Amino acid sequence: MARVPQYLHKPVQILWFGSDEFVLVVTTIFVAVIVGGLVGWAFIAALLLFLPWKRAQPRGFLAHLAWRWGMLRFRHYPGPTQIRFFE
Repeated sequence: MARVPQYLHKPVQILWFGSDEFVLVVTTIFVAVIVGGLVGWAFIAALLLFLPWKRAQPRGFLAHLAWRWGMLRFRHYPGPTQIRFFE
C-alpha cells in the first residue's frame, strides 16, 4: 500500500533536490563520468551554474521549457506552435 504524503501541495523532494533537478543532476553526473576529462568537468560546472538559475525560476519551468521546444506534450493542450486555440 502506498503512503499518502502529509502535504499534497508540496513537490516531491529527493535529497535536497526537486524531482526534476534530481533527474538533471544524476544525468549530468552520469554523462560527465562517461565523457571524463575537461569536458566532464565542464558539464559539472554548467550544472553548478544552472541549478541556482533554475531555482530562481517559477515552479514547473523546465516542463514548460521542454513543451516550448517541442520535447514534451501536455495532454489536452495545444502544441507550442498553435496560434489559436478554441475550447
